[in-house]
Amino acid sequence: MNEVLRNTNFQTIETLLLLASLVSLTAAKLVNEQKFNAFISLFVNYKYLKIYSKEPNQATSVFNFFLFLPQLIVFSLVVWITLEYFKLPHDIELYLILPFLFLFILFKFYLEKIIATIFDINGFAESFHFHKVTYRNLAAIILLPFISLFIYSNLSHKIIFYLLIFTFASLNLIAMILTLRNHQKLIGKYLFYFILYLCALEIAPYLIVIKFYFIDKVSN
Repeated sequence: MNEVLRNTNFQTIETLLLLASLVSLTAAKLVNEQKFNAFISLFVNYKYLKIYSKEPNQATSVFNFFLFLPQLIVFSLVVWITLEYFKLPHDIELYLILPFLFLFILFKFYLEKIIATIFDINGFAESFHFHKVTYRNLAAIILLPFISLFIYSNLSHKIIFYLLIFTFASLNLIAMILTLRNHQKLIGKYLFYFILYLCALEIAPYLIVIKFYFIDKVSN
């Protein structure tokens, strides 16, 4: 019997994060199975948004937290995979991207709350945020299989990577378009404040991160 050398590549952190995503989704279903089924049915209808967007503090509920955790993990993995694939200059590990992204989202959320309170548009801001987060939570579930394929399969990483990035960008664009469409009447009513919100919270933070971390780092 001849010995065969077997090279094994362990992705411990990635495996734990993907497992945590599945556990979190399971927990969301256990917390409220009817609500979870309505959430999954967003693929075919808007019943979930119509029913639950009217309830107060939906974006910060326990159920939504369990749905948000996979989004946080998936988006962190997408950032990590992109950095590694293009070999972009960076000195951060995957376990550091996760808390940074969480703090970044938390900062945006509370800044949004402050702006909404100042301009007295809390109802609009809460509904808009709930729709946006819901669509992104759904996008994260769709992206989970693509990330798993990229990490564990023997298929062409190039094809899976570009398919992953294309799906990621497309889903986020669709999420924003659907959110805007669902609030078009309110956006017309609060047009000035919405433009302020869009520039201050949806564009400027990402441009700042790209400018100071990536562009400046490359130029140096």
